Amino acid sequence: MQYLYHHIGTLLLAFATLFVSTGLISCDDQTGTIGSGIMPDEDLTTTSQAIHNFTTSSLGVDSLIAFTSDCYLGRITDPETNSTTTSDFIAQFATLENDKLPDISAMIKENGQVVADSVIINLYIKSYYGDSVNPMKIGVYELDRNNILPEDKNYYTNIEPEEYVNKSNDALKKEISFTVTNLAIDDTIRSATTYSKNIRISLPSDYGTAILQKYYQHPEYFKNSYTFIRNVVPGFYFKTLAGNGTMVNIDVSTLTIFFKYQIEQDTIVGIKRIASTKEVIQCNNFQNRNLQPMLTENNCTYIKSPAAIFTEATLPINEIYKNHENDTINSAKIVFKRVNSLTNSQFILQTPQQLLMVRKSELETFFKDKDTPDNTTSYTTKFSQSYNSYTFSNIAGMVSYLHRLRNKEAGIKPTDDYNTILAKTKQWEANNPDWNKVVLVPITTNTDSYSNIINVFHDFSLSSTKLLGGINNPQQITVVYSRFK
Repeated sequence: MQYLYHHIGTLLLAFATLFVSTGLISCDDQTGTIGSGIMPDEDLTTTSQAIHNFTTSSLGVDSLIAFTSDCYLGRITDPETNSTTTSDFIAQFATLENDKLPDISAMIKENGQVVADSVIINLYIKSYYGDSVNPMKIGVYELDRNNILPEDKNYYTNIEPEEYVNKSNDALKKEISFTVTNLAIDDTIRSATTYSKNIRISLPSDYGTAILQKYYQHPEYFKNSYTFIRNVVPGFYFKTLAGNGTMVNIDVSTLTIFFKYQIEQDTIVGIKRIASTKEVIQCNNFQNRNLQPMLTENNCTYIKSPAAIFTEATLPINEIYKNHENDTINSAKIVFKRVNSLTNSQFILQTPQQLLMVRKSELETFFKDKDTPDNTTSYTTKFSQSYNSYTFSNIAGMVSYLHRLRNKEAGIKPTDDYNTILAKTKQWEANNPDWNKVVLVPITTNTDSYSNIINVFHDFSLSSTKLLGGINNPQQITVVYSRFK
């Protein structure tokens, strides 16, 4: 009997296995219906796509906040647009905290006084635009110790440097001419790997003597950069005076005082060097001329730096949501196509390599507050050489945000009828004309080891490009919607 029960159990198990296997094979033949077959129709989604036109225009830039350690000096005329950019800059100099010089007893003196042998300012050139042997003339002017630039103030590219210059008759000032390639230096020196291109400015040795004597009379002035700037060296204004065709990017500026002192019977040449660093103020002053023809162009737009022209776009939020009020915006893509330059010149300005898209109303605060892109009200993209364009692949977050913002601030309620909604939105939009406007801004960025953007700065290098657009040439945004059935 036990054997019979076992045999029957084996047969039942075999039949059960066959039934399950058959069931699995049957289901596998219809995997496309898994899920949808058990979901209510109202939970299914459908997608659709639409293309909407929007307008762009060129936006003139009055000034930009000047958070940068790169300084520019020179003047160029863009061969493509015939616009002229001139750059000057102000630089303070930092000293090491509690920096020490040799004991006064070791210093070699004249008539019992410590003296400097010479003083030199070097402006080290990081890069340059234009002809390396083109002559330029610049002026160097000492700033006013009684009118120090405050550290707690934001400075802009339209700063008036003359306001901070020492106007007294004995104030230090000097004018020199330079070329990027210093032909006064031997070729073997210029070709050495240790040589760095620089603009060399010799100052009167008396200026260095005054600094050295202050050190021994008032060592507290050299405690840190704050006291040093207010009591010893307030900084300099470097101004472009004449010439056109060269713009240099100054990596660092240094002021070096040479002196002599003795160690036992040996005479040693000593130096006291101070430099413009990120810890002190450096501020560019840009002047752009002949921009009006670009600003009034109706068949294209421009992006031009430094501090010249941005492209402004008016996003068609109302058109995007028309008949799609209850849909979800899955993606919204814009491609800004570049127009190739037809100008034949070896000095065509470079194309901006990275752009920020940010709400027009938040442009200043974004840089002032040192924000980073949040992919809701700000995005970044890089120039594609292959496609000759800038692509913002998905700004759906901004489109949705602007729609919600408008409805919230206009006081739209679920119970409002169509005419009430129309009246509220019309009034609010009239009072907030920039609500759906964004600007494209040339930028530079710093990233961490994971390629996350940690800093965003205005790009103050020389660059220019023309984009398809303008009032007479609408551009397109491609939107993908989804909705529940």
